Amino acid sequence: MTRTHHSAAATRIIAAPMGRFILSLSSDGSLSSEWKELAELRDDRIRSRGNSPWLDHLAEKLHDYFAGRAVPDWSDVPTPDGPDFHRRCWEVCRTIPYGEVRSYGELAEMGGSTRMASRAAGQAMRSNPLSVIVPCHRVVASDGKLHGYAGTTNRASDALYIKRCLLELEQVSRPATVC
Repeated sequence: MTRTHHSAAATRIIAAPMGRFILSLSSDGSLSSEWKELAELRDDRIRSRGNSPWLDHLAEKLHDYFAGRAVPDWSDVPTPDGPDFHRRCWEVCRTIPYGEVRSYGELAEMGGSTRMASRAAGQAMRSNPLSVIVPCHRVVASDGKLHGYAGTTNRASDALYIKRCLLELEQVSRPATVC
């Protein structure tokens, strides 16, 4: 899920309660996002740059989402390119309603595979280039626990803290706990 924003044609930094969210638009039109690690929040070299009214529009929607004022409609954002199974997982992940979670096994089934493909669904979420818009934070372990986010399963990680905060922001209907 972590992407480099240095080669982006345009970048927006959105302040969120759990850190800085970086949204980048490349010159080929692909969109990506990343969370700046909480330890790096005071890095003043990170700045919004480039002209993109569409990116400004998305940044405003994200700002409202993080402020708890709106449940954005992301239908104007295409699902990122990627391997077929990953793309199917990202597409069905986008259908998980705000405030709800699904297990990795459920996500695999929704993507046209069996529940046994839950690890592959987890890998798809791990490589999600568009966090929040493709709401991989809404995918949890089958027992409801938070298993991973942003490529880490470390229980004390900033990434799982961010996932927990996003789920709390959405007031999830099925409680999730850190493993």
